[in-house]
Amino acid sequence: MSRRHLARNAMQSREEGLSVGHLMGKARASLLSGLDGELARFGLSGMQFAVLKYLGDGAARTAADLCRFMHYDTGAMTRILDRLEQKGLLRRERCREDRRVVFLHMTPHGRAQLPSYMAAANEVLATHLAGFSAAEVEQLKAYLGRMIDNGQGEGENRQLAAGGKS
Repeated sequence: MSRRHLARNAMQSREEGLSVGHLMGKARASLLSGLDGELARFGLSGMQFAVLKYLGDGAARTAADLCRFMHYDTGAMTRILDRLEQKGLLRRERCREDRRVVFLHMTPHGRAQLPSYMAAANEVLATHLAGFSAAEVEQLKAYLGRMIDNGQGEGENRQLAAGGKS
């Protein structure tokens, strides 16, 4: 094969990879936009909902946990938490053993509202998956799960190569 042919194949491969990433980004943006629109009637944003969902699921207990999961900086997360606290949906509580740690707790009002927020999120997702068969949804979940697993494996490999722990 000529160099030109190899270079063209490499460029096509890169463009195909970018188009998949581009489409995934557009799908994410569309989901978030739909979620923002659906949650507006509750006076909530999609990111605020995500915080409440992580807290409600028990996946996160602190702002640091949320920053790691959501890839948000601490300043942005503080502003989100301030707004949720003002709305009476969560409260902060200092750890008794280590005052630097602040635990986040959903209020009873927040817990009572969460099912309504979840229903709104499920509606947005159902709209985006309209026309997909059950088998196609399962296949999509399998593909996305594999991508996540591949990416997590790559991250662990980078940590090991850098001398970190996985």
